[in-house]
Amino acid sequence: MKKDRLNELLRAHVRNHLSPTPGEREFVSDVYESVQDVLGVANSLQIGSYPRFTAITPLHDLDVLYLLGKWDPLVHDPAQALAQLERQLLAEYENPTHYQVEIGRQTHSVTIKFLDGEREVFGVDIVPAYSNGTNEFGQDMYVVPEIAAKSRRERQQLREAVVRGEKEMAWIASDPRGYISVAAKLNQDNEDFRKAVKFVKGWRASCKAADPDFPIKSFHLEQAITAWVSANSDATIFDAVFDLFCRLPDLVRYPQFPDRADPARNIDDYVSGISEADRRKVIEARDGFLIKLENFEEGDDVGGLLAVSRRRRSGAEAYLFDSLIPMLTEQDFSIIAEAQERTGGFRRFLLDAVGLIQVNRDIRFMLGSDAPAADVYKWKVKNDDNSPEPRGEITDNHTLRDPEHTRYNGSHIVECFAIKKGVCIGRSRQNVVLRSQW
Repeated sequence: MKKDRLNELLRAHVRNHLSPTPGEREFVSDVYESVQDVLGVANSLQIGSYPRFTAITPLHDLDVLYLLGKWDPLVHDPAQALAQLERQLLAEYENPTHYQVEIGRQTHSVTIKFLDGEREVFGVDIVPAYSNGTNEFGQDMYVVPEIAAKSRRERQQLREAVVRGEKEMAWIASDPRGYISVAAKLNQDNEDFRKAVKFVKGWRASCKAADPDFPIKSFHLEQAITAWVSANSDATIFDAVFDLFCRLPDLVRYPQFPDRADPARNIDDYVSGISEADRRKVIEARDGFLIKLENFEEGDDVGGLLAVSRRRRSGAEAYLFDSLIPMLTEQDFSIIAEAQERTGGFRRFLLDAVGLIQVNRDIRFMLGSDAPAADVYKWKVKNDDNSPEPRGEITDNHTLRDPEHTRYNGSHIVECFAIKKGVCIGRSRQNVVLRSQW
C-alpha cells in the first residue's frame, strides 16, 4: 500500500477510535473545574497525558497537583494540608456528574472516585507539590511524592507498602509543565506526533487488556516517540510508528531517556528490572504487530493491527522489518516460476497462480518483465507451517537455492520484494503447492 494511503488510514483510526470523545472531554473539563472550585485555580495543575493531549479513550483518571508553596527540605510533610483538603472536599465539593462520589485521603494524596454502583468509572488523584526551580521555558518545576511518577496500579502497591512500614515515600523532582510545553511545540511543528503516540498507546492498551502484567509503560513509549520526532521533524505517523516498533527490543533492554527534572534519573529506569520473560512478551507482541503491518492491504481493518497477535511461527522466518525496510508498495509485479525438465518425461512448464507441482522437481524463480526499477530484489521462501523443515529466509537477487527443489508436501510461498532507497516499493507472490500423489 502506498505511504500516503497508509498514513491516511492510520490518522483516521486515531481520530475515530482512539482520541477522547467530545463527551469525555466535557466530562473531564467539568470534573477538573469542580476540583479547582475547592483547591483554587492558582493552586491546581493538571498533569499526565491528558493535558499533553496524548491520552486515549476510554479515559479513566485525571492527576492533579495541589500546589502548596516553595519546597523546604526540612519541612516536607504535607499531611496537615492533605487532611485540610480532605475536609474541604467533603464539605464543599459539588459533584458535576450523575455518578456517586467517594472522597478519601491516602498516604500522600486525596482521591475522588466516581462510582456507578460499586464500579469505579473515573478517578481523580490530587497529589501535593512544592515549587522548586524553573525549567528552560521559565516555568515552575516541582518536588512531588514518588507516587506521582507511578501508574495507578503501582501507586496502590506503594501506598500499601508505606502503610505497612516497609517503605518510606520518597520525594522526587518533577517538570510536568515542561513535558506539556515540549509536546505542544512538537505537535505544532508536526501534527502527526500526537497521532503516532495515541496509535502506539492503543496497541499497548490492547496488550494490557490481554495481559495485565504487560510491562512497558505508556509514558516510556510517548517519550521514545518524542525524542525521535524531535530529530525527524518531517516524519509522518507511519514513520514514527514503524520506527518505534523496530526499536522496541532495544527500548526494553536498558534505560535511555533522562527525566527532564532530574537528568541523573531516567523515566525508563524500570526496564532494568524487567525479567527476560517479560521482555520476550514485549518483543513477541511487537513482532505480531509488525508482521501484520508488513502484510496490511487495502480493505484490512486498521484496528486489527492493534489486536494482540502471536509471535513469528518459526525462528527461521525473516521479515523485511528485521532489516528496517518498510512495506510501502506502489505496484505489484509478476515473477516467473519455471519447473525444470526431469528425466522420465517430465517437461519444463510455468507454474500458474495455484502453483500445483509434484515433489522432486526443480523450480527456477525469475523476475517478470513488469518488475519495477529497484536497487535490489529480495527473495523469500516460506515453507508450509507444518513442514518438517521450517524456512522463511530472505536473500538478495535470487532464492537461497537456485533452482529450488520441491520436497515436502504442503502449501509453500515464494515472494519477491523490490527495494528502492531502503523501502519496499513492489511485491510479488507465487504459490507452490506440493503433492506427492495426484
